[in-house]
Amino acid sequence: MSNREQVNDLLLFGFCLNNKINKYSFEELIEYVQSCKIPEFPISGDYLKMHGFKTGLTLGKKLKFLEEKWINNNFSMDKEILKTFLDKSADY
Repeated sequence: MSNREQVNDLLLFGFCLNNKINKYSFEELIEYVQSCKIPEFPISGDYLKMHGFKTGLTLGKKLKFLEEKWINNNFSMDKEILKTFLDKSADY
């Protein structure tokens, strides 16, 4: 099941629980979920390996750290800014 399908199921469940929700608002939400662009994290494990990280716990922690920074920046962060966080010695 895709993320979109899960969100649609949650919206439908909420609509069933609260029959005071406007049908047209509900349809607009479903349409929005179907059409919205899902942000794609611009950094991968392979990218980190190209910058000197080895497969393992440190790489995983760094990737998670960078993803959190990206999420906290509203799913937008230039790769050049992300590169400033590529310090291999930092403990994440």
